[in-house]
Amino acid sequence: MNTQRMAAILLIAVFAAVMLSTMVTPPGLYATQDIDKRLEILKIYRTRWLMERAVVVVSALLMVVGFSLLASTLRTTRAGWVPVLGAVVIVAGSIVAMYFVYLQTIDPRSGYSRAYSTPEDLAYWLWLAGTLLFGVAFLQAGLPVWLGYLTAGVAILYGIAFLLTGAGFMTPFLVALLDLVIGIVLLKR
Repeated sequence: MNTQRMAAILLIAVFAAVMLSTMVTPPGLYATQDIDKRLEILKIYRTRWLMERAVVVVSALLMVVGFSLLASTLRTTRAGWVPVLGAVVIVAGSIVAMYFVYLQTIDPRSGYSRAYSTPEDLAYWLWLAGTLLFGVAFLQAGLPVWLGYLTAGVAILYGIAFLLTGAGFMTPFLVALLDLVIGIVLLKR
């Protein structure tokens, strides 16, 4: 199996893992802002919550490997250093995201009782920036033009929405959806 095909499969797996994480998330956890209710939900559904934590980490690792492999195939094109930089930024975002998951897991009261933490926000911004860089790389690498515009466009538009509202919680889902599209396109090449 060639590197591009492996990257495609891993990016599709990211989407599957993110969807799985939504299915195992304890019911009602995000339906309330009351920290005591959230902690009670985590206590009742502790196994599901820990499974969700593990799936989130796996999805971040899959994304790191998938985009790193993709960058290695694209760096020999006109895109040059852009996909490599994109992969580095996504790796950094994933490391920060895993640190956030760790903090939230060891101290759920702090992790679920306030607005976005700095590590969470930083992970979202880094993922959006890395995705934007891959969109630019797609435009330079001979991939379908629409894929480059879609990838870069979604990253820019959601980045603007995130900047204006402070709500970055959709970032993992949008990136996972883009990963699915990118993976399918790469498999068809």
